[in-house]
Amino acid sequence: MKNVILVGSAALSLVVAVGLAACSGSELSGAYQGAPEPPGGDVVAPPPPPPPPSEGSDAGTDAAAPFACEGLDKDSPVILYLSADDSNSMGSPVQIRELLNKGITPSANLVRTYEFLNYYRIQYPAPPTGDLSIFAHLGETQVAGELDLQLGVRSFDAVKPRRPMTITFVLDTSGSMDGEPIDRERATVEAIAKSLAEGDIVNAVTWNTSNNIVLSGHKVTGPNDPAVLAMAQSIQASGGTDLSNGLKTGYELAGQHYGTGRINRVILISDGGANVGVTDEDLIGLQSKDADKEGIYLVGVGAGPGENYNDLLMDTVTDKGRGAYVYLDSPAEAERMFVDRFDETMEVAARGVRVEITLPWYMRMYKFYGEEYSTNPEEIEPQHLAPSDAMIFNQVVKACDASVVDPNDSITVVARWKTPLTYLDREVKVTMTLAELLAAPKPQLAKGKAIVAYAEALKNPSQEAFASALALIEEAKAGAADPELDEIAALLVKHPAFVQP
Repeated sequence: MKNVILVGSAALSLVVAVGLAACSGSELSGAYQGAPEPPGGDVVAPPPPPPPPSEGSDAGTDAAAPFACEGLDKDSPVILYLSADDSNSMGSPVQIRELLNKGITPSANLVRTYEFLNYYRIQYPAPPTGDLSIFAHLGETQVAGELDLQLGVRSFDAVKPRRPMTITFVLDTSGSMDGEPIDRERATVEAIAKSLAEGDIVNAVTWNTSNNIVLSGHKVTGPNDPAVLAMAQSIQASGGTDLSNGLKTGYELAGQHYGTGRINRVILISDGGANVGVTDEDLIGLQSKDADKEGIYLVGVGAGPGENYNDLLMDTVTDKGRGAYVYLDSPAEAERMFVDRFDETMEVAARGVRVEITLPWYMRMYKFYGEEYSTNPEEIEPQHLAPSDAMIFNQVVKACDASVVDPNDSITVVARWKTPLTYLDREVKVTMTLAELLAAPKPQLAKGKAIVAYAEALKNPSQEAFASALALIEEAKAGAADPELDEIAALLVKHPAFVQP
């Protein structure tokens, strides 16, 4: 993926936040009563090769490319399709945090800006159960004709009580897991055990050079089930690593105990080191991708440690598995992700979300901080959205000439998705003029810009980038407490390249 272009200008004082919920309904509230999962789903073909710079991919257009109004069709608005990666893929910022806390300079290719927007919370009000809401934020930059644009697609809050679950742990017990990784693995199982309910089913397979099924079809008695906790404490690290076989056995177990109307998840916990058997990331990922049609999604948990961790393998496998990707830099992080944010990492509120934006004819995507975008919807892979969660799209759009910008022109955003159990097509749309957007308050944009500036400074570290990010963090805080913004400010000054002024 291409590097995102750093936003170098600060936003002016105009701030906007406009939200509109879809028509009310609670499809899931009824579907949770045990409706079966269809045998087929919105299985998506592997994405094509990365699009050319004019289409963007984890970046944006080439900011230096010429862009003139001459030759543009004034009767043809600009229609783009966006992807932010799965909204609960959050491994990158935690890996970076671990490295910075150890005084290690993170590699730029580990910094996936859209995962920072997933991990650090940007708050939006929830729509009614079964719906999604769209929020649009627009602000002027210090450059005429450039506009900061942030979109939030917010899901409804998690339904309580939730559906029963069938969880299959695929636990790496290879020798490389000894020490911190095995502690984090145990902590993950224990955190998930806290979130289980009576009637949930737990399977578990440990793997190194061979597989060992340690739980099969175990019905838990409630939170902190003794058998699950005992299993967590019993795992030990030794031997080589045959990740492919471990996943294969895990999916076989998950299939044997699959339940219609249940949340069916495979939880892979590993340091990502595959050194025995099939080690090609794509071949391993196919094991998880095939399960998508059965509604069994993969949650990948990276156990580190950061300087030796195989991020590419784990990111690829979990992307193919259509579920969350998280990283643990400590046992405490397991509690945060699998107790406090359990629904975000384990459930699906909307399947195959597609986001479309229509801009005035004279605008183009200038800088894009999502995973990918294109003028061709077939090039963009739709993503699932968890409950109590939001997809965040942060970008800069630019006019071919500032003088042609008409405040009465509009921006339209459409989100389309399928309900997760009954596969009904749903849609929500928001249309606002530039003037309306610019005139409205938008505190969420300030935080989004601060998070982006932090991530971009990590990719291209310099005193100017650090100073700009720190200024945007303070601007976003606006005198109020925000522990997440305090965290990223503290991490920036730990970067080995940072020099105290």
